[in-house]
Amino acid sequence: MKTVILDDWEGCMKEHPAVSRLREFSEVSVYGDVPAFETLVSRLQGVDAIIPLRERTLIDRDLIAALPDLKLIAQTGTGLAHMDKDAVDEAGISVATTPGGSTAAVTEMTFAFLLNLTKRIVEVDRRMSVGEWPTIVTSNLSGKTIGLIGLGKIGCAVARMAQAFGMRVIAWGPRLTRERAAQVGVEYVSLESLLTQADAVSIHVRLVPETEGLLTTEHFELMKPDAILVNTSRGPIIDEAALIAALQRKKIGGAGLDVFCEEPLPQHNAFAALDNVMTTPHMAWKTEETFSRFLNGSIANIHAFFVKGEPQNIVSISRDKKKTGV
Repeated sequence: MKTVILDDWEGCMKEHPAVSRLREFSEVSVYGDVPAFETLVSRLQGVDAIIPLRERTLIDRDLIAALPDLKLIAQTGTGLAHMDKDAVDEAGISVATTPGGSTAAVTEMTFAFLLNLTKRIVEVDRRMSVGEWPTIVTSNLSGKTIGLIGLGKIGCAVARMAQAFGMRVIAWGPRLTRERAAQVGVEYVSLESLLTQADAVSIHVRLVPETEGLLTTEHFELMKPDAILVNTSRGPIIDEAALIAALQRKKIGGAGLDVFCEEPLPQHNAFAALDNVMTTPHMAWKTEETFSRFLNGSIANIHAFFVKGEPQNIVSISRDKKKTGV
């Protein structure tokens, strides 16, 4: 059989020990560039399984139609926003995910934003590097209210860390219930109530049709003037133009953003001109530990599917046509 690992931009996969285990039962090719569509199709001819790194390659209907031999997409992570799931199902291709791989990394990054924005660490460091001794006053996280939009694995981990900081935690989600929130010691509120009460708002919902463009101008109008917004989930969950306007008008205190509607960000973008924004290049999930969990999990899913004949972590299987392993 043949397996291709896509999107290894950081060069972390090619020499990873786990790839040696994959080579014990499969031919393996690893690519770290961003190829043209025709080049991508050529590379994937005759391939049985692919390992896409996160959501970097668009797996649309045209690509699926060009890959008649593909049987398994061993997705790293659980996000499938880059995938035409209907086309995948119609083609009889199975999708296996690697749950929980980036929970710790994204949780820590959320608090890196919160701490940097409340303590103004980067700003102070820059000023001291040119000889200043800034006399500024910052604020505590302890005693503040954090509002979590989404309370899945990452949301729950952020809630626990916030509680350790002495923060009050409230949450809302499209499918969140009062009972499930209470299980982790979190108060369930409406989205509007969350935005009006929270000193910090952190986004942890998936990008699905019902969450695309979730936060708009009217939502930013509800927030406290010194409130902080953190987004380590997906850019399109926020109406980006509305957020930029709110930040420009100082309608909210600031934002920590790891994700954007267009990635990479254009060189000249509105966020770069704002002094109340901290940006990072979609790196919240990127740690050595996360890469290892993703790759080990994806290879385990491929081994279970093709070698053991016992598929695991499957999230999308066609009802009409199911391909089997070889």
